[in-house]
Amino acid sequence: MTTRVSALARLTAALAAALLLASATAAFAEGENAVTWSVQPSTPQGPDDRPEFDYTVAPGATISDWVAISNFSSRPATFRVHAADATTNYTTAAFTLIGADQASVDAGAWTSVDSAAAVCADTNDAAERACAAGLGVTITLEPGSRADVPFTVTVPHDATPGDHAAGIVASFQSEAVDSTGSAVSVEQRVGTRIYLRVEGALLPKLALTGLVSGYDGSWNPFGGGTGRIGFDVANTGNMRLTATPAVHLTGPFGTDFGTVTLDPVTDVLPGGVAHVEALFADVPPLVLLFADITLAAAPASGVAAAQDAAPAVLSESTVAWAVPWSLLGTIAVLGGGTGTWFWWRRRSRQLLGFELAAFAEQIRTEERINRGASAPEHESETAR
Repeated sequence: MTTRVSALARLTAALAAALLLASATAAFAEGENAVTWSVQPSTPQGPDDRPEFDYTVAPGATISDWVAISNFSSRPATFRVHAADATTNYTTAAFTLIGADQASVDAGAWTSVDSAAAVCADTNDAAERACAAGLGVTITLEPGSRADVPFTVTVPHDATPGDHAAGIVASFQSEAVDSTGSAVSVEQRVGTRIYLRVEGALLPKLALTGLVSGYDGSWNPFGGGTGRIGFDVANTGNMRLTATPAVHLTGPFGTDFGTVTLDPVTDVLPGGVAHVEALFADVPPLVLLFADITLAAAPASGVAAAQDAAPAVLSESTVAWAVPWSLLGTIAVLGGGTGTWFWWRRRSRQLLGFELAAFAEQIRTEERINRGASAPEHESETAR
């Protein structure tokens, strides 16, 4: 028997679904029930060749455009089409959108799909979640059909200069049964990006924060371990930026372990933070490790960012302890074993000495007893 979970659990399941923005196509389920759809920039006559929406406008401007939703499935499918604010995922550094139960407050809130509501009133959390789940429009597409949906971006007159980002998504929701037999609502989203630049003073600025370092030693007392250097790339300016981090690791007396150049962290949004980690293998435990981190920034992708200036290269340093615990443990075990052996030998000699002394004392006692027992008989014979 199946039971229906609470609305909160349904929303949690929906948030757990993947949001695909890189490929503008998603597939849900398999076989006859498979649902495959796409979202891409369009015109009233159909999709064009734009990879995303990219605008540069003045505060107070209004933009009208079109987005295409295509159903490639063999069955009808119903989608919710709406806009959502974009953010930088801290763990993966990927461009992503806020959850389906969150109301937008920036470019997503400025974007109305087919004249539908895009903003929620400032109320309590439960009311906001309910409101956010109903934003946008619902469309049903027959198999193999497409809808070219209009949308409008209304930029506030007091919009801050610089880059703002959002996405238009089409979400498909279905019922599933979890491992406990409970019915849950599963939502999968696919969308296309909106890059919006508001004219005004631009400030390209990155920061290196949250530096952490560590060392994972090997069980082999004479083997190397892994040096770990972690840090955050924070966009503290108002422009999208791409950053390429590099980490140079050295040990005492200038021992060089080389430089690791990490993959670029692309399109870090203003206010976004991405965590980055560099790993160095086979590093001997030399007690201390010194890491020098550099961060080279470049303009992000897109038309608006093509001519952007990049901020200066950043550099920071950190120190990690690389204590040879395995070697110290081995030395401690060997030293403890050797000390125990010497103690045992000395203790054995002491015990042997005690036993010999006791044995000698026992012999002397027996001799005294024997002499005392024979003395009267000797005196009697003398008297006769």
